[in-house]
Amino acid sequence: MKRHIHSLMLISTLVLAGCITVQMPQYLKDKNPYRQEFYTSYDKAVTATTHALERLGWKITREVNPVVFESDKAAAEAQPHQVILFTNVRQTSMFLSSRYTMLNVLIKENNEKVEIEVRYYSVLSVAIKNMESYKNDGLVQKVFAEIEKSINSTNAKL
Repeated sequence: MKRHIHSLMLISTLVLAGCITVQMPQYLKDKNPYRQEFYTSYDKAVTATTHALERLGWKITREVNPVVFESDKAAAEAQPHQVILFTNVRQTSMFLSSRYTMLNVLIKENNEKVEIEVRYYSVLSVAIKNMESYKNDGLVQKVFAEIEKSINSTNAKL
C-alpha cells in the first residue's frame, strides 16, 4: 500500500509540475538594470547589439521607442535616438522544472556616446511555485563583451 501511495504522489507531482502557467511580461521594468557606455554612433550600436544578441542565441522579436513604456516621458522624448529591443523567451527544461528567460535592451544616444542598458528577467517554474530573478551578471557581461567585439570589428573595417 505504501508503494502505491509513493507512486501516486510522484505521478501527482509530475502532473502538477507541467500545469503551472508562467506569465512573461514583454516590457521589463528597471529592477536591476546593467548599463555600459560605448563611444560609437547610435546606428553602429544598434547594429552591433543586434548581431551580438543573435550570436548569443537571442532572437529580437520587436523594436520599440521607449516613450511607449517609460514613465518619464519628457526625459525619454528629449533623447533624439533611442530604442528598446525585445528578445524572445528562452525555455530551458530541467528535471521537474523549467526556466524561462528574456532580455530587454535599451539603446540611447547621449552626445558622442551611446548608453546600452540590459534588463534580464527569469522565471524558474518548480512544481507549484514560480521564482523570479532580475539578475544574471555572467550572461549580461557576455552580452556587453559581444557588443564591444562587434563595435570594434565594425571600426576595424573602416
